[in-house]
Amino acid sequence: MDLWKCMVRANKTPTDPTEKLKYDAERLVCSAIVQEYHVMIQEGLEYSYVTNGVARILLRVPYDDPSTVYYFFCDPNSEQSLQEPKTSIARVLCLCLMAFHSPVRGQEWRNTVQSRLHLWTTSFDHALSQTPKEVLQQISPQSDSTDPEYVSPESSSDYQPSSPLQESPTAGRRVRTRSQASCAPSDVRHRTQSPDSSGSDSNQATGRKRGFSQIRSSPSAQRAARQIEAAKDKGGHSKRHDAQFCTQRCLLGLQTGGILDDSCPNMKLHRRGQDVMKHSITAEDLVGLLKAQLDENIDRCTPLGNCGAYGAPFKLICDKYGYVVVGKGTTSGLWKEVSREAQVYQVLRKAQASAVPVFLGTIDLKKIYFLHGAGEIRHMLVMGWGGESTATMELTPGLLKNINKSNKEIEALGIFHEDLRPDNILWNEELRRALIIDFHRSTLKCRPAPKRSRAKTRFWRTESGDVKR
Repeated sequence: MDLWKCMVRANKTPTDPTEKLKYDAERLVCSAIVQEYHVMIQEGLEYSYVTNGVARILLRVPYDDPSTVYYFFCDPNSEQSLQEPKTSIARVLCLCLMAFHSPVRGQEWRNTVQSRLHLWTTSFDHALSQTPKEVLQQISPQSDSTDPEYVSPESSSDYQPSSPLQESPTAGRRVRTRSQASCAPSDVRHRTQSPDSSGSDSNQATGRKRGFSQIRSSPSAQRAARQIEAAKDKGGHSKRHDAQFCTQRCLLGLQTGGILDDSCPNMKLHRRGQDVMKHSITAEDLVGLLKAQLDENIDRCTPLGNCGAYGAPFKLICDKYGYVVVGKGTTSGLWKEVSREAQVYQVLRKAQASAVPVFLGTIDLKKIYFLHGAGEIRHMLVMGWGGESTATMELTPGLLKNINKSNKEIEALGIFHEDLRPDNILWNEELRRALIIDFHRSTLKCRPAPKRSRAKTRFWRTESGDVKR
């Protein structure tokens, strides 16, 4: 089925009641499949499925033909015997096993594919709301909820239509769907991966189908953490996940045009074989080199740890000079708030490598980094690695004293954090200091102007005898 031609761009709606019912049912099913297909492209997944708790639609997107999504419908209520080898649950288990062996597609693949595909601004909830109640009752007479105004919280999507259906500005291939007899393609390339938890059959078949409003996408069997496990990306660039971060003193010297730090694990790379004591480039040069690398291949960065409310940390490595720093990535929607931190770090310049990490600059990414749990990363703050979070440490009197010392230092410069909690405080072993981060909620208080010493007033007498100063 050419979904773009037959469903999205179709100019005519059937008038025959039977054909109209079929058309509405197909539109609902297609919207559910396309919503999950959208997730599969962004997450770089080969396999997934959608379910209403009983029936399942197994999905596969080929690496070399991403405009086609293969599907297989599994309905346990139509199975004659549980002794059959190809039951619905057996097929789902098979899908999960294949998903464990399927490598997650790289960020370059995701950017390229998304730019070529057409855009159908829809979601299952939107299609459901556009379907008359009486039609829903005919399609699913036993539905628990056929109210077109009802929006299931389980099936809600991050993107809801806010405009009429439109064509993507970039011409591309059409999204097609094909039914295939089996889940396993004959040419699947396998690579061992750590098996993550997949969607479990938590809702046992009860002999009746659930309503359309209860359809939801399965939990992803392939998690974004597997992006970190690949030793090399598609372009052949070594990820070097074990590379050590540059020291705060090293980056402070880079920022101020000072000398190299002998204790920095990457000092030899900074020198590039030359017997020099100072940094060969500036902080601005480093940020420019990192941006050029990411613009060329967005896979040349590595997600670190968990996502925060306003951003996600990345490891960034400058291939030419060996600098290893942190990029705080965030979405376009949050950039207005997060970008305030860049201004705050400028105010706190004297406190860098003392009470806060060394800040180097910002990057506006040319391409998107699709990060599970964070969204589409489009911007980064570049800074030194601050250390380990104090959230998992015991708040000893010595640590509390150190935190207060850092907080007083930034307040003396006019910055009040307003969200000082363990998650926003790092312990830096190199400096033996607590470093404060995440200033998007901070406020700037005017500091009293320093008192000036009055200049001595000189008096002199004019010829007429008047005294002037």
